[in-house]
Amino acid sequence: MSNILKINLGTLLLTTALTTPFLAVAQEAVVPAQDEIIVTGQFIPDEKRATSEISSVLNEEVFATTGASDIAAALTRVTGLSLSQGKFVIVRGLNERYSYATLNGSPLPSPEPLRRVAPLDLFPTSLLSEVVVQKTYSPEYSGEFGGGLIDMRTRKMPNDSFLELSISGSVNSVTTAQDGLVYGGSDSDWFGFDDGLRDLPPLGADGNIAQGSNFENFNTLIIDRQDNMPGNIGARITGGHRIDLDSGPSIGILATLGYDNGWTTREGISNSTGIDAGVLVYQDNLRKMSTENKISLNGMLGIGVEFNEAHTIQFTGLATRQSSAEARTVIGVDTEERIIRQDYTEWFEREVYMGQLLGTHYFSGLNDLQLTWRASYAQAGRDAPYQRRVNYEDYEDGLGYRFQFNRPGSNNSISFAELDDETMDFGADFVLPITFANVSADLKFGGAYLDKKRDSEQADFRYFGTLPAELRQSRIDLIFSDPVVNAGILEIRRGGTTGFPDVSSAGLEVIGAYIGADIEVNKKIRLAIGLRYEDSEQTTSIAQSTVANSLYNFEALSENFLLPAATLTYTFADNLQLRLAASKTINRPQFRELTPSIFVNTETDDSFVGNPFLKNSESTNLDARVEWYFGAKQFITLGGFYKDMTNPIEEFVFNGLGDSNATSFINAPSAELYGVEVEFERKWPMQDIGAYIPMLSSDVFASTNFVIRSNYTYSTSSVSADGEVPITPPSVNPANGVTPILLSAAGLYSDGRALQGQSDHLVNFQIGVEDIERNYEATFLVNYSSERIRAVEDRANGLPSILEKLPVLFDFVFNKGFVINGGEYTFGFKIQNILDEGYEASQSLDDVTLVVDSYDIGRTVSFKLKRKF
Repeated sequence: MSNILKINLGTLLLTTALTTPFLAVAQEAVVPAQDEIIVTGQFIPDEKRATSEISSVLNEEVFATTGASDIAAALTRVTGLSLSQGKFVIVRGLNERYSYATLNGSPLPSPEPLRRVAPLDLFPTSLLSEVVVQKTYSPEYSGEFGGGLIDMRTRKMPNDSFLELSISGSVNSVTTAQDGLVYGGSDSDWFGFDDGLRDLPPLGADGNIAQGSNFENFNTLIIDRQDNMPGNIGARITGGHRIDLDSGPSIGILATLGYDNGWTTREGISNSTGIDAGVLVYQDNLRKMSTENKISLNGMLGIGVEFNEAHTIQFTGLATRQSSAEARTVIGVDTEERIIRQDYTEWFEREVYMGQLLGTHYFSGLNDLQLTWRASYAQAGRDAPYQRRVNYEDYEDGLGYRFQFNRPGSNNSISFAELDDETMDFGADFVLPITFANVSADLKFGGAYLDKKRDSEQADFRYFGTLPAELRQSRIDLIFSDPVVNAGILEIRRGGTTGFPDVSSAGLEVIGAYIGADIEVNKKIRLAIGLRYEDSEQTTSIAQSTVANSLYNFEALSENFLLPAATLTYTFADNLQLRLAASKTINRPQFRELTPSIFVNTETDDSFVGNPFLKNSESTNLDARVEWYFGAKQFITLGGFYKDMTNPIEEFVFNGLGDSNATSFINAPSAELYGVEVEFERKWPMQDIGAYIPMLSSDVFASTNFVIRSNYTYSTSSVSADGEVPITPPSVNPANGVTPILLSAAGLYSDGRALQGQSDHLVNFQIGVEDIERNYEATFLVNYSSERIRAVEDRANGLPSILEKLPVLFDFVFNKGFVINGGEYTFGFKIQNILDEGYEASQSLDDVTLVVDSYDIGRTVSFKLKRKF
């Protein structure tokens, strides 16, 4: 094609679902200029402009500049993106259910009970070469593209053999050397694995704990307050080797293994509210303190074979896991004006394992036909054994904290939860260059098959019985000891939560095919058009573990779609272009959203129950963006976007759990979202600035650049409540089937309210200097997100939404490469949250605003030292 890039095979297939999985040798803190790409026609300085779609690209240079250690943190610097819970990406105001994450083009399983998308904090930036965020839809990708696609690309086959060793450490002003909460665990907790201490003991025929099975685990019972909490440490080793055979293929091997161990303490308030005579008031006055020890292990093995420049086959094996031990205490005055204390001890293991084969082939004898194929199998899991909750209450007789047993709402319990998620994916993408009537085009076609399965089970155990007076003031490990239980003083029973099932299975099967063309109409106009067909079936089943023959299969959610997409690029000057895009996409319910069983989010203590009557939602998407490129990686863009959604999936407060409420899900009749995005990146030689500041004209600054990178997004949204919606009934018995309840949407949420998670304003600003010769860079970074809905309103009780106010993050990052005795080193230094901002969530009604959740984050100082051999 006369005006389309002629580049290596991996980049040429940018707009296909597969990309080259490994990156060459990791660069120093300041990455040297990349190999030049050969361009026929107009100058195209970077991948951002080369692609036919509206996208953003993060590479190793960006990872170093921002100091991001995981992909979730790195993505907060992208225009229009923010984070939820520090691990899920919100794209243009649409939460994670509207985004699609892939690794080298293959979808990822998720270990998160509430979400089908994988949490991106599991993926260290050190495993990846780049991340592409595509915001306009193209048909080679899955139709689940409401917000955007996030394609993570692993490091590729090295050009030379190398070895890198790195260590890191950090301290936090709130956590390190301060008081924290800890509890005893297994001997191998430090490595992220439980040694069997927390295993579920044998069960009897009735599903309850067998007598004499030593159910109680003293190590998980008692929370201790510890002073001088430790700092955070990390280490990584990465190596690569290349073998070039004299008369055969080239073989490349890349392996990396990393370990991190860190502590986080949060201390603040945690209150609930109510309505008294039409006024918003506190129902309780509670303070909370928690300490989490998070242990991360991750590794990757890549083996690539290049038969020649036209054919490569590559294998990528990825394993990443994250374990956490958390101790938490809530203390204060409850709704009955009693002084209470609640202790929680928890252990979570999250993991993702993936194996992928990928091939790229170039057939010069078939009119330069290009084929990329992929096959992957991945597993994700979440194990949460021994989630314990113990309640205490202070009596007026002056005896101090006193255990109150079996009081309604006391919820003294032990829970076990397990989730297994597996994904198989196969796909093939073809690109055939053709020319007709002096018009060049790439004809694209291909198909994909996806099969996802998920199984989950929750085992809740509660205590029943009456404690003798002499036991009431005893230590909790004596009260819950096996002799007390075995003597019949306390009885342990297992059962589903408030009449809901505790076992569920779900599956999703999708067959997709597409055809499209990337057409260079003339030197100024480029048109990418296509159509995707998808046929999908989503299944859900539930059961009650303690009830025989209770399996119930819901009617499958089966549907097929035709999804068109078109993007027009008009280059009306050498470095100035306009993009216009239109597409139709879909959004399928997530597994947990369809499953009518109870799940408690341990981060917020909110309960969730699914709705098996959800439907697929559809979205019409319009985009426009003007781009001006005035140098390599230097540009200014101005864009707008609009989305019209039918049956969007939203949360509502479910008033059906006895004394408490839960959050459930509905298909709102419709919603609209629109906004504006601005980006600006520019470098100035410091000596050029010397014309205004004479001291900068010195030769000392001959190789120094002054750099500014910034972006801003404004968005607004509106959810319609005009119509009826089906919801889950207050109690679900799998043996009897489930019948929906139809309610007016206006009775569940406010008509016209914003989408959950959508911020009106997102701002990123970076200012710094870089010096190529001295090999250093120093950058100040600012990140701001305006308030957004964390939890939706409770219309039945007249309670407003909970709005979260995110901290304004002001950071400093410094990277320096240097040589000592012939050895290459890179030193990194970072200060985060310089302004010492905290987190706050509140509710407002009329002139009353009450804070319901707040805590300090503290300042974090960290370093990293890398040695390259």
